[in-house]
Amino acid sequence: MTLRQKLLLAFSVMIILPMLVIGGLTWWTIREENLALQRLEAGMGKVRTFVQLESAMNRQIRDIRDYLTGWDTGAKNEFKWLDRVVNELVETWKLSISHPQDVKLAKDLEQLHDEVSDLAHRAFTLYETQREEEAIQLVRDELDGRLLPDVEKKIRAIYRTSRTHQVKDAFQRLEDIEDFTRMILILTVGAFIVFGVFFSLLISRNIARPLEELKRAMDVVGGGRLDHTIAVRSRDEIGELARSFTTMTQKLKETQDQLIQSEKLASLGQMAAAVAHGLRNPLASIRAATQLSLRRVPREDPLREQLGPVIGEVDRLEKRITHLLDFTKPSPYRPVAEKPERLFQDVLPTFSEKFTQQEIRLRVDYAGDLPEVWVDPFQIELALLEVISNAVEAMPKGGMLTISACPREQGGPTSGGAHVEIVIADTGEGVAEDNLSRVCEPFFTTKADGTGLGLAIAKRLVEQSGGTLTVSSHENAGTSVRITLPIVSEDEAPRG
Repeated sequence: MTLRQKLLLAFSVMIILPMLVIGGLTWWTIREENLALQRLEAGMGKVRTFVQLESAMNRQIRDIRDYLTGWDTGAKNEFKWLDRVVNELVETWKLSISHPQDVKLAKDLEQLHDEVSDLAHRAFTLYETQREEEAIQLVRDELDGRLLPDVEKKIRAIYRTSRTHQVKDAFQRLEDIEDFTRMILILTVGAFIVFGVFFSLLISRNIARPLEELKRAMDVVGGGRLDHTIAVRSRDEIGELARSFTTMTQKLKETQDQLIQSEKLASLGQMAAAVAHGLRNPLASIRAATQLSLRRVPREDPLREQLGPVIGEVDRLEKRITHLLDFTKPSPYRPVAEKPERLFQDVLPTFSEKFTQQEIRLRVDYAGDLPEVWVDPFQIELALLEVISNAVEAMPKGGMLTISACPREQGGPTSGGAHVEIVIADTGEGVAEDNLSRVCEPFFTTKADGTGLGLAIAKRLVEQSGGTLTVSSHENAGTSVRITLPIVSEDEAPRG
């Protein structure tokens, strides 16, 4: 996960998620409050139904009086119609209530209505049988004296309980919503405090701590310890920064080593020039005097056996001086387009006599028509000379020397590779694994009479041409030297 993704995740958890939770809670609260208001409105609708019921019952009582007093002869028919209306309103009202007290009051009112209907039926019968006084007295005693007060009492009780229950239920629902909202807010705040602490620790662990480690590493490197490394624990931008910093310190270390090596070579060059100037002339005089003595001393004289090794030792000293001067002095670089096969044409004949004397078999394998390489032929021939010379010295009792060349890219051989790879392999004694990493270091050698500069010179000359030189070896199984040389690019190709 990248640093940006981590910060976006933390921002989402710390800011966006709380806003979503609070927004969702607010929406839920508004919805529940609207539902509570809708229930209250529905309760008011029940009250309206009951008002219609009360009005119908009062009209029935008025119809009883109007009919018995003779004021309205059609009041009896209206009473019957209102009786059906009251029954329907009672059933509607009973279906809309659920509280036990309201249900009980509804049953009581329904019973009172039945008694009023029964009283009206009896009074109407008495009136129609010419017993008006008895009918009026019945109404006065039963309706005015008992039923009508009971109906008014029940109606007042219904109004009181209905309003109480509706308002109480509405307020109770609002209180429940408030309690639930408060609980959710407390839990939300607590959860976000925990998340905040967690993500703060996570950010501290993934951002602050790596940055602190990087700062300490910079201080260490700034103090001169370029070999100090940083443990990369993440794959985000900070981890990439740590890897880049490590790569930078490695390059600085390499540059520092190269500068130190350059300073050493500069000092060595000055010393080598002085030594060469002080030794070459005496050595030349010794060699000339020894050769002159060999000409004058008879062949059968035992002194000749002593003079011959003197010349050999002088030649070895001259070779060491030459190696030393070649390694320390700057070589002019003059690249041209050259065929790889031609680089060996002037080198291999130099070793023909040694191949014969040491019984070394030579096998050359060039892969088809090799592309031209962009190198300094003189420098590359010197490098090949050093490598082949080491291979010959590694096979004093004979063996096989194999030279191969083919186009190659990083992935393998191709017909149009970016480099030409040259492999020089021998079947000699090989190099011990412990010494393999040092074989190209200046002055490192395992030979008693070696200078330790052959491969160092070859490597420097190859790299100056933009190539590489690597050595692989197994003890008692031979050594392989791989040289890669850049092919001629379109910009470097000669134009006619």
